[in-house]
Amino acid sequence: MLLEKSQELVDLSQRKKSLQSFAANLQIIQDRKNKVNDTIAAIQPLAEALQAFRQRGMIDIDLANKTDKILNLILNIEENLSNNEWIFDINNTEINNLKSDAERLKNTLEQQLSKYWQRYRDQKMPSTNNEILNLLAKVEAFKQTVLQIQDIEKYLKNIRYPKNNADFAICELKIEQLKYSWKSLKSDDFPEAVSHFLQAVSEQGAPLNLLTPEVQDWINQHGISDSLKIRLI
Repeated sequence: MLLEKSQELVDLSQRKKSLQSFAANLQIIQDRKNKVNDTIAAIQPLAEALQAFRQRGMIDIDLANKTDKILNLILNIEENLSNNEWIFDINNTEINNLKSDAERLKNTLEQQLSKYWQRYRDQKMPSTNNEILNLLAKVEAFKQTVLQIQDIEKYLKNIRYPKNNADFAICELKIEQLKYSWKSLKSDDFPEAVSHFLQAVSEQGAPLNLLTPEVQDWINQHGISDSLKIRLI
């Protein structure tokens, strides 16, 4: 009887150790899954942005090759997250290395995407002139259009880079709106001679021969003569 009780205690003790070991292993697995999930969550938005840039041919081959390697590794790990044995076999060093690689990739991508976006944006946006816009803002007929142009320019320049195709669509629409608004200033109410004169004034001063009767009439008509000064150079 005593022998049976002793054996039961031994069995209970072993079962307890087994449960404790299982619980410890389960915690290790969960901790590793959490670390991997955090890494995936950090890199996923950038993967979406990268795809949007690629669809527009804005990523060079070298950067694409570098990012593909780490993204494919993360994808492979993501597919195996449900396999506890696989996760358990990965050691903390491997997970920490993955996290470090993903962080470096994240920093590189953010810098590169920002650079590519600025180049793309500046190529697509019309070349406006702030001094001319500020001057035209004083003319009631142009005030609303100028405000639209300034608002769109501010919006586009405040974006570090589009995060996905939806963001790109919004930005591209804004650029088209900007082109339309800027072009609308080149209407009959804003003759080409006036445009040339104001452009010269805003850059390094306009020669008097650009101040034609047509230009002088336009300035007087819109009441902005006090905003223009004649100076010797």
